[in-house]
Amino acid sequence: MAIETVGRYQLHLFAYELPAPGGWDAFLSIYRFSDEAQDFLCVIEKHRVSEQPYETYDTAIEAARRTGNAMIDTGRI
Repeated sequence: MAIETVGRYQLHLFAYELPAPGGWDAFLSIYRFSDEAQDFLCVIEKHRVSEQPYETYDTAIEAARRTGNAMIDTGRI
């Protein structure tokens, strides 16, 4: 798992190893900072990034990162 802060958002990036034939499944949670709560609150919980697995942990994390940044950039959250 990796956590990255992008402006007022935090991206929680997950990759889970799959059983044979293998690969990695990528997921993403997004939190937005709330001035009222003075904390990050979840706005998207454990979103699956793709239907197909990735070859490595690193490629799965990178796919989750790209998806999260795209969601923030396009205002889909």
